[in-house]
Amino acid sequence: MRTTTEHRRAHRAPMTLDEALRIEAQYDAGRLDPSLPGTADIVAEARRVRFLTELWGAGPQDQRRRQLRWLLWIAGGFIVFSILGLIACLGLTQ
Repeated sequence: MRTTTEHRRAHRAPMTLDEALRIEAQYDAGRLDPSLPGTADIVAEARRVRFLTELWGAGPQDQRRRQLRWLLWIAGGFIVFSILGLIACLGLTQ
């Protein structure tokens, strides 16, 4: 069963970084009433959006994401070729 927050989130567009920064600034300045229902959820979502943006970058074309993707491909390729090399060495020694 969905909670109210999940139900509302399913019908909304995702929060942008600009919206998240504005919400956090308004909350930190004391302009948002934390006693209203849903305020804590919105502020928590804004903080999540900002955190994920800082961690992974603003969008799919962000430079950090591209660098991480290439690094993962190179590391994965290195691991695969290392395993194949070990298997080949074991096959030649027997």
